[in-house]
Amino acid sequence: MRPFSLVAAVLSAAALASCGTPPPAPVQQAAPTTTTTADVPGADPKAWFEAYCGPMGVSAAASRELRGIAGAGPAAAKDAVVRWVSLASTTHRKIAADIQGLGALGSDVRSLHDRLVRELNTDADGFGRVAARLAALPADGAFLERYEQSVAVEMGNAGERVAALFNQIATTPKYAEAFRSNEVCSNWQGLATAK
Repeated sequence: MRPFSLVAAVLSAAALASCGTPPPAPVQQAAPTTTTTADVPGADPKAWFEAYCGPMGVSAAASRELRGIAGAGPAAAKDAVVRWVSLASTTHRKIAADIQGLGALGSDVRSLHDRLVRELNTDADGFGRVAARLAALPADGAFLERYEQSVAVEMGNAGERVAALFNQIATTPKYAEAFRSNEVCSNWQGLATAK
């Protein structure tokens, strides 16, 4: 198999890691335990979900544009991959800043929110390092293999952690309907899951 014939599979895997797999349909959760701390209202759910889903949709759309780029040759494929990884870094940084500025949806998910912001910033840093490494690599037949190695070394399962944290927030019964009914999030999910 030609090295650049693998580009669609490699980029699709990275796209899912970057964009976060859209959360599945809500799962029945146990009723939350009662605490003595009253829930403090937080960010507007519509604004919060749009701050997350909008940039993820942009990243998902950009990753779809990479399909078939291998046919353009090694140099064009390298340029496209470096641009996409740089976009993933920018996207994660923007989401982290925007949702941090909005604050948590409520005190019940504040810890998840704070962890999500940290993970998004960690991912942004990792994607930035990957972009720098990729830019320094020659556009040859081994580029994709080096790309996979760079992503594995820098990112590990980071995309999965972001997706899991977002999923926990989006499926919290109190916020699940706001997520499900959000048009921006629906558009992102459609892009992220389209074949």
